[in-house]
This record gives sequence, structure tokens and C-alpha cells, in this order.
Amino acid sequence: MRYVGFALGLCVHILCAQEVKQDLAKINSPIAQNAPLDAQSPALDSINTESTNTETTDLPNVSPAQADSINPRQIQNLDSINAPKEPPKAITEPAIAESYMALYPHKSVYFLPLYHSFTKPALGDKDTESKFQFSFRMRLIKELFSPYGALYFAYTQTAWFQNYNKMDSRPFRDFDYQPEFFYSYKYPLSFLGGAFKEITLGYNHISNGERELRSRTQNRILLNMRWEYETQHIGTFGIKLGVWTYIGEHVPGFIHDNGDLPLYRGYNDIGLYYKSNRHLLEFYARPPIAARYYPFFELGYTLRVSENLGLYCQYINGYGDNMFEYQQYARRIGVGFRLWNK
Repeated sequence: MRYVGFALGLCVHILCAQEVKQDLAKINSPIAQNAPLDAQSPALDSINTESTNTETTDLPNVSPAQADSINPRQIQNLDSINAPKEPPKAITEPAIAESYMALYPHKSVYFLPLYHSFTKPALGDKDTESKFQFSFRMRLIKELFSPYGALYFAYTQTAWFQNYNKMDSRPFRDFDYQPEFFYSYKYPLSFLGGAFKEITLGYNHISNGERELRSRTQNRILLNMRWEYETQHIGTFGIKLGVWTYIGEHVPGFIHDNGDLPLYRGYNDIGLYYKSNRHLLEFYARPPIAARYYPFFELGYTLRVSENLGLYCQYINGYGDNMFEYQQYARRIGVGFRLWNK
């Protein structure tokens, strides 16, 4: 009897398991999934009717008979699959700059591995060297006094590097350091068919960082204006005008305090430029107007070879290629690379 009872229990257990498997197979079959919910549960008749009507109204090319056999859950799955995905948004240049302390290009940034002097260099210096400059501005306060105004700090450094002078241990011949604070106003004021793109007013300091007899320093209150005329097919023409006054003590008779510096550097400068898709031609003169004329001219040409880089050629002629040489005449030419500012 014990074995008979055990056999009967085992049979009942197997039969129950088979029934459960059949029920699960019916539930998971495509017919059961596609069947209307009211056939599965009469209590949900009204709910299924409303949901089917609301969901199928958005399905194109579906007949009412087909709509009755569609499960609302399937509609949700189709919507999630067929929904258009938004492409990722590109980070703009200003956004990248803002994330790195808001550093923007200020003056030209270049490297001239070959910079040759046609005039006789100082004793011990080679007539061929390298020259490079980097420059940036950082906005300190935006929308100051106006939605178009801002306060900036800027820094420019230029170096003359005797890297071919092996006998003299390849020294840096000179540096010019130029920090400045200025207020910038960028409302496009229309004038003569073009517009003033930027007007700045601020404090500018230039020195070579040396002491006593090698010291060269100037401090100025400087006003700059930049005007541009844009054409659709030819390119952009621009003019930069600068006027300034000197501040601080300049004692005549002491060369280390460069009291005669205003005679050579003047009180104004002018820059002209033409820019197209791949070309940038620049001309700079200082001073265009002076009581005693010690001119300095700079001519530059840039050929853009990539989005942010160009081949660069620079020619200078006049007094004051750097602060220490403000009384010396020089003619020099250099070739290298330059960052292309948009």
C-alpha cells in the first residue's frame, strides 16, 4: 500500500506540472498576446475599448479590424522603437573656451623658427634666430555698463630666441611682456558702409623684464578701435586705430628709464588687414604721425592650411622690433606657423 500511495502521488504531481506548462504556453503564444484584452478578462471591457481607440488613432494605414487585435503594450513598444532619436549637440568654440577659464585669442599667436636679420646684429648674436609670440584675453566681468560691454584682462609675450647660437649656449636674446586691463564695447556701430566691431579703453604695460641699464618700460592709457567692411564675394577689409598717452615717470637723461621712448614709439598706430577664406594680409605702422619720425612697419601674410593653422611670413622694417631695441633700426624677415583666428 505504501508503494501504491507513493505512485499515485507521483502521478498527480506530474499531471499538475503538465497543466501548468500548458497554461504558460497559452499565455506566451503569439495568438494570446495578439488577442484583445477583453477576451482575456471580461471585467476590463470598457478599459480596453477606450485604450484601443486612443492608441490606434495615431497608427497610419490600420483598419478597425486590425486595430482591435493590437495590444496597447505592443503599440508602446513600437512607439519607443520608431521614435526619432535626437543627434548629439556639438560643443561650440565659445562653450569650450568657457570651460577652460574663458581664454580667448587676443593678438596674433605664431612661431617663426627662421627669423633672419639683414642688419648687423649685436656683438655675439647670430643674424638668424627664432621668434614666437602667444597672446590671450580673459573676460573678468560681462555685460558691464551695457549688454555689449565687458572687462578683460589680456597678456601677450614675445620672445627672440638665439637657438642657432651654439657657441653662446643658445640664449633667449630678449623678451617683451605685455599685460593689460581694458573695457571692451562690441556693439556694431555702422559707419561708411561698414561697422565698428570693437572699441576698447584700458591700461597697457610693456617691459622687457630687465633691471637698471637694460630696463625698458612703458605704461599707457590706450584707446583702440576696429572697423570692418565685409563683402559677400571678395572678403573682409579692416582698419585698427590706436591712440594713447604715457603715464608714470620718465626722467630725461637716464637711458634705463627710457625718457626718450615717446619720441620713437609715438602716440598712435594704425593697422590695415584683408581677410578671405584662406588668406590674411596685414600691414602695421607705428607711429603714422609723430613730431620726430622714427617709423616702424610690419607686413604679414598668412595662408590657412587647416581649420586653425596657417603658414605665416612676417617682415619688419624700422625702429623697435622689441622694447630693448627701441632706438635701433632693423630689417628682418621670418617664416613659420600661426594660429588662424576665425
